[in-house]
Amino acid sequence: MALSQSTVGLIWLSGAIAADVLSTFFSAKANGLEDKLSQGIAGFLYLASFICCAIALKYIQAGVLYVLWAGIGAIATACLAQAVLGQKLDLAAWIGMGFIIIGVTVIAQYSSIDV
Repeated sequence: MALSQSTVGLIWLSGAIAADVLSTFFSAKANGLEDKLSQGIAGFLYLASFICCAIALKYIQAGVLYVLWAGIGAIATACLAQAVLGQKLDLAAWIGMGFIIIGVTVIAQYSSIDV
């Protein structure tokens, strides 16, 4: 069974988001440029993220892709930073992320654009 075009695009977009979130985590863990291994891993993951994004652009419109990538990536990064790095989010941050979730949901569920 062949996957639909939108499913293939979302798989590549998911890879781009995951690599981007992990690269930001490793950059934060590197403490600037002190930990060369973590920064090297971050660089590799950034490259992987952009490659996945470039492939996803064959299947998803650029504007929609970027909104999904930025929105989901920002929330995932903030949650990972809180859970693993001990960075705290205040009420305003949680409310803002709620609006991002609403926006991503509206695009994914109600837009006539094929996502």
